[in-house]
Amino acid sequence: MKYDHEIIRDLMPLCIDGIASEKSNAAVQEHIAECPACEKEWEQMKSTINTSKNAPVPEETAKFKETAQRVRKRNRWILLKVTLGTLVLAFIIGIIGNYIDGARFTARGAAKQCIMEHRYDHYEDPVQAKNAAKPKLTHIGTIKSSDGKTAGSYYLEHFPDDGETLFIAGNTDRGDLLRLGMWIGCGTNGGCVVKDCGISMTGGSFTYENGSKWFGTKAFYVTDENVEHIEFVMDGQTYELVPDKNGFCVMSYDPSPEPVPDRITVREGKATDGNGKVLYTIQEITENADGYEYTYYDWVKAE
Repeated sequence: MKYDHEIIRDLMPLCIDGIASEKSNAAVQEHIAECPACEKEWEQMKSTINTSKNAPVPEETAKFKETAQRVRKRNRWILLKVTLGTLVLAFIIGIIGNYIDGARFTARGAAKQCIMEHRYDHYEDPVQAKNAAKPKLTHIGTIKSSDGKTAGSYYLEHFPDDGETLFIAGNTDRGDLLRLGMWIGCGTNGGCVVKDCGISMTGGSFTYENGSKWFGTKAFYVTDENVEHIEFVMDGQTYELVPDKNGFCVMSYDPSPEPVPDRITVREGKATDGNGKVLYTIQEITENADGYEYTYYDWVKAE
């Protein structure tokens, strides 16, 4: 015979339980086909093992198994609840911490927070700034970059103490994972005083993604209801905008590789009514203040 009897009989229980390898199974079957004594042993062993498998489980053993299963199930549920609770708590702490630090769920909200933090820039006297009434903010529009990662939100900022109203933008970036994707105010452009009638113009450029990208905006707030169309030239290109029902219009541009003040300054433009009549033009204005002469470009009513 090819195999030793003792080796074959040692392999039999493994074969009957189905955990032996294919080669071991083949060796056992080959041997018992030639050895009547081992074949008899094989049949007896199969009968004994199968009988023990089907034997009734003692009551105490059954109760123990049932209790063990309940304990395992309860422990798994406790672990799941603790894990979920920890994640929820971390999320809540992150939200609260980011909120306190100025982050908001919308670009509009983050810009409002940013503008309010810079409202003291309106005053020259720190004491006056400290005692000044809180300005009223009115949101009039938001524009986002093409990838949706940065935005400019425009507000009218009215100061009750001196009656002045600014047309101002708050620039915001969308936060990373640590910021839970919330929006973060990254600055304001200083704004401009809203005129009693006519057109106010503001805008600017700023970086995001650690300075690797630029995002620029140019916005107009129209208080003259007759103005229906705005046309202006920037960096040699002509742009056309139509104010919405609030008198607001804005466009975005990419001042890559970096913003150049002379290139993004609007020196030419006109505002017309529905019949094409020119109501305002952009002109160069020179003023003196505190002994200094400075020049800027602004809308002037056409004669």
